[in-house]
Amino acid sequence: MREFFFKFLGWIGVLVFLLFGFLYYVFTFSVLLFFVTLLAMLVCAPPSRQLIIDRTGLNLYGRGMATAFVALFIAQAWVGISENVEVFEQAEVRKERDDAQALANARAGERARFLAAKPAIVADIAARRDQGMLTEALALIDKHAARTPDPDLDKLRLSIRIAETEAGLKDEAAVPLRQRLALYKLLATLDPSSTRYAGKVAVLDAELKETSAREQAETGRVSAAKGRDAMLARQFDKRGGAHLKLQAELKRTMMNPASYAHVETTFLDTGKGMSVWTTFRGKNAAGETAENSVAATVDDSGNVLTIED
Repeated sequence: MREFFFKFLGWIGVLVFLLFGFLYYVFTFSVLLFFVTLLAMLVCAPPSRQLIIDRTGLNLYGRGMATAFVALFIAQAWVGISENVEVFEQAEVRKERDDAQALANARAGERARFLAAKPAIVADIAARRDQGMLTEALALIDKHAARTPDPDLDKLRLSIRIAETEAGLKDEAAVPLRQRLALYKLLATLDPSSTRYAGKVAVLDAELKETSAREQAETGRVSAAKGRDAMLARQFDKRGGAHLKLQAELKRTMMNPASYAHVETTFLDTGKGMSVWTTFRGKNAAGETAENSVAATVDDSGNVLTIED
């Protein structure tokens, strides 16, 4: 019974190796896989296994048979899978090569069709450009250049970009200086051979530098003037308008300082101080209220330099 059981397992092993060998071999047609499968089937088949035992003395019973089965199964799987992977990789390479060739053929055919129709296409684009239909002309260029790049289409695109940029300078005098310079710089970049564009860039760049210097100087002057105005304004009373230090000096010279009443003050900035005219009321030696006017000069800090009636 035991001998029958091992024979049965042996034939099962033959079927297993035959099945997997066929599955691997159908893709690879590998000679090495064929011999590994054949060896595994000979080891598993009871008649051939017995012959191997008799000729070599190997122990192919029980545990020895199990070890041989596992080793041969792993060997068959390793050879089959590795060679299948190689076959699939080669197939993928062939597919990529075929796809690239098909794409190259398609592009070559499209290029040939474009070259046949090129004179008409170029003439149509140029006509639209000359008629001022710049957007439509660019759309046609983009349509054909996307499929078949061509130097003549690039030249047309460049000429249209120049025409578009020059259109922004149609009323040149009304275009702000900085924008005008930027447009001419773009034109000089698009057409480096043009001396007119390069000359315009040089002239406008110099004009812009001069204008910028003038604006900076004016900004500095205004800033300085505002600072001086603020400095001078601090010398006057914010509510009544009296010059503070001049008022203090007038009170100091009065017989009755408490009677001092400011009426009006005007001034003139001389650049190195101020001329100040002030009118005030106060009681004289007779006790009567009288109105007086004085002219004074003060320095930038408000210090009184001279007072004249």
